[in-house]
This record gives sequence, structure tokens and C-alpha cells, in this order.
Amino acid sequence: MGLAVTFCYYACSTSLCGTRNPFRVTAVQSAPHSIKSELVLFSRQKWPHMAPQILPGPLKKALELLEADPVHAWTVGELALACGVGRRTLQRYFRHFMDKAPMEVLHDLRLDRARQDLLRTSGRASVTDIAVRCGFNHVGRFAIQYRARYGESPSATLRRRQITPVARPRTLSPLGTLVERPAMAVLPFGLIGAGACRAAGIREEIVAALVRVRWIAVRVSDKTRYQLGGTIRDDGAGRLRITVTLLDAVAGRYLWADHWECACSGVLAFTEVIAARVAGAVQQTLREAEIDRVSRQGQGRLNAWELTMWALPRVLSVEAAAEEIALEWLEQAMESAPQDALPAALAAWCHGLRGAHNFSARPEKEKATAAELARHAARLNAGDPLTDTMLAAAYCLAHDLERAAIYADRALAVDGSSAWAWGRSGWIKAYGGEAAEAIERFQIAQALAPADPLNFLCSVGIAVGHFWEMRYDQSARWFERALAENPSAVWINQHLAPAYAFVGRKDSAQRCAVELAQAFPDLTIAKVKSGLPFRSGFLDRVAEGLEYVGMRAS
Repeated sequence: MGLAVTFCYYACSTSLCGTRNPFRVTAVQSAPHSIKSELVLFSRQKWPHMAPQILPGPLKKALELLEADPVHAWTVGELALACGVGRRTLQRYFRHFMDKAPMEVLHDLRLDRARQDLLRTSGRASVTDIAVRCGFNHVGRFAIQYRARYGESPSATLRRRQITPVARPRTLSPLGTLVERPAMAVLPFGLIGAGACRAAGIREEIVAALVRVRWIAVRVSDKTRYQLGGTIRDDGAGRLRITVTLLDAVAGRYLWADHWECACSGVLAFTEVIAARVAGAVQQTLREAEIDRVSRQGQGRLNAWELTMWALPRVLSVEAAAEEIALEWLEQAMESAPQDALPAALAAWCHGLRGAHNFSARPEKEKATAAELARHAARLNAGDPLTDTMLAAAYCLAHDLERAAIYADRALAVDGSSAWAWGRSGWIKAYGGEAAEAIERFQIAQALAPADPLNFLCSVGIAVGHFWEMRYDQSARWFERALAENPSAVWINQHLAPAYAFVGRKDSAQRCAVELAQAFPDLTIAKVKSGLPFRSGFLDRVAEGLEYVGMRAS
């Protein structure tokens, strides 16, 4: 019998309390998407910094079981039996590869899950609710352990998360009356086995999570193009398997599928977690499906939504020529639907990118246009978190971080599963010099949507966080990763070159400077410093590095 394996590698991060901890980035060859995502979040444990290696199959299986149902009262014996090895063998695997006992790993995973829930709650849950939901029965001990791990109390995390400076609109107008949004039906789930009815409420939880998304029109009819369905199966041994699928009924193909397992006894708490994950995955999948549909449709008679989808991937590329093309389509979308906030907000973001990255001969005018369009979109917005996220991006690049934070907070308050909103929140922290919190938010964004086209910006953000903390070697590695993820983003070299310079890699720094000069022949240190809204301490170090490689001051 062959040995199942998982390939892992490790890198370094910084915890909120300022200590350096390794975080784990895992590529699971045969695990479902959700397990890969959450293993990235399963990260704040003090594992040894180690070279790439292979994990034994039983250990991989044990980690998957713990991750799938951390609330369950696992024992080492139960885990060993499920993994097909003896207790001592499993304990030896944990000690050798994880440097922790199985129950220590479970405890850390529960703390991480509680941290994510506290950060992502919409404001309805209390610290006690979240602690119990994550498997902590003694709230006082949980609070002590949480503070020791993250440097703040759980109530402080919750209070910080629940601050939403902008009041919500008194009424939410239906977005579909303005522009044709993609419609989706959530079909009844199939119930298989006596215990399956325990999770029958998951359909309503998913509907509630998708309705909060706002840009997806959730309908009752099963005649919609996009249909979400699934099954709940009782295995007869006290566990449930929940499978969810997303179908494009017109094209006749499945777009996405995932599954989770949990104990029957803990399913009520787990359904809310599953609903949030489904909402996050569906958003990315549906955006990609709509972009693909519009691209196949051609450039004929497109409505405002379709024009916006045509422009969206070009905006996300953060590349000069693509941004210019995107603006042409967005201007048509705004003319077609002048009362819709989404194309205006995306156009504001686009102008901000052109100004902040010196894609235009008049960057300050681009930033002013971004701020003007953002104000216009904000007046039109009816509580759509996607629009709020784009407004946060636009205000950031227009150098109004205070207003950007308002819209990022509002987007996350409505839709805590949005990878884009977490990324925007991360950039606000990064620009302001809050390196540890920025890195944490970028990690959450990447974990929520591992294949998202904006992940290269999260890699840039993590690199920026390390640069702030003078970990220049790690910063350079993350900038390199970002360039590998999006080779057309040559502007990254304006920060990669200084990172190389500070670790003594002169040849690499000079190569970056050459590539930057070829793409932006008129770029100067003064233009770099005026582009993005970093605090002066960061910009002064960047300027020092660029001066080292010979860039003109002005």
C-alpha cells in the first residue's frame, strides 16, 4: 500500500504581540479546497523553521480530522484509530513533525478558529458564544490563553471588529433594479440518513450569507442560471458529510464543489461556519463565471453589469495599458446605468491605481478623480459590500486612509468572508505601519480565496509588512513571489530593489532598477514617494534603497 503524503514548506510571520512565529503554508495534493484554505490559517503555532519535507499519511489525515471538526472532543486513541496507526506512532509523528502533542495542536487550532470568528463576526455573537462554538467550555481560561497568544483580550478583538463608523442605510434598495446582477437559487438539500435532518437548516444559513453579499440576486425559483445545492449524509457512526455544489444550468457544467464533515452533536455551530465559507467561495467562482460569460459574448450590446465585468480583470491586473482600457468600458457602464454605484466605484479604484503607480503623466489629477468618483459612488451605494470594498481601495490610493478604513470596516461587517475586503483592510494597516496586523489580514485574504487574482497584491502586502519590520530578506522573498504571481506588475521592483539593497544583493537590486527604468523611464524617487500613501518612515527607507541603485531624485 502506498504512503499518502503532503508536501509542506514554512516561512516566517509576526504575531500581534510582536514575537516572530513560523506560519505554515501548505500545498495539500489530494485534500479538498476547504482543507487547503484552513491549513493556511492553521498557522500561529511555534513549529520549528525547517526545510521542505514529506508528512506521513496518518499525520496528514489526523490534521485534516482536527481541522474539519476542532470542536469535537477528540482523544489520541480516537484519532489513531481513524488514521489506522497506534497511539504511540501517531504521538511520535506529532512530536517529530509538529513539535507538539496532538491535543496541543488541537488547542492551538481552536484558538486560531476563535481568532478568525472574532475578527469575522458581523456583530451578533458574543465572546462567550464564539468561545463555546470553538470548543472552549471555560471562558475565563480561554480569555487568558487568548491574551497570551495574541497580545490582546478576545473582547478587545471583538470591540475593534464591531466598530463601524458609517451608519447603514435605513433601507436597502434592490440592486437588480439598477443593473442585471447574476441570479442564483439555493435548492433544498438532499437528506440521507436518520441524523441528516440535524443540519437541514444549512440551506437557510447559506441563503442568509448570500443575501448579505448583495451583488448576487438570490431567488426562490429554480429557473435561474446559477443553482446551489447539496446533500447531507449521515454515516451511521455519529458524523455528517455535507456536500455543496454550484451549477451553471445554462452551460450545463458544475463550477465549484466542496464538502465538510462534522460530528452530529456539533452540527448546529458548524452550519454557520460552512455558510460563510460557501458564500466566500461562491463570490469568487461567480465573478469568474460572469467574466468568462461576458468574454465569450463579445463586445456587442452589453449592459452595465456586463461592461463592468469586462473591465474588472483589467483593473485587477494593475498594469498600465489594461487600466486605460478598463476605464473606457467603465465610462460606458456609468453612462448606461448612472444610478449604479458599482461601475463608478471600480472606475474610482482604476483612477487611483493609475495615479498611485505612476501609470499616467498626471498622477495627482488621477488621484483627485479617484476621490471625486468615490464620493459619487458612495452617495449611490445601497449597502453593497463589493462596492464598499472598491471604495476602500479608491480612497486608499487617493491618500484618504481614514475614509478608506470606514468602507473596509463596513464591507467586513456585512460580509466577513470577503477575501477582497480583508485585503483592503490589510493595505490600510500596511500603509499606516501596523505591520503585524497587515500581515495577518493578508494571510486571511489568501486563505479565504487561494486562487484569487488579487492574491499577488496580498503577497506584496506581506512583503511590505516585513519591510516595515526590517526583515528585508523575507520582504524580498515575498516581493519575488508577488512578481511570479503577476509578472506584468513591474512596479513591484520599486520596493524589491530597496529590499535587495538592504540585504547586500547589489546585482539583484540593479537588475530590478533596470527593469523599472525600462517600464517607467520618467520615474524618479520623488514620484515613488508621492505615489502610495505610506508613512514617511517607510518611504524614507525605500528612497534610500532606490538612491543606492542610482534612481534620480527628481
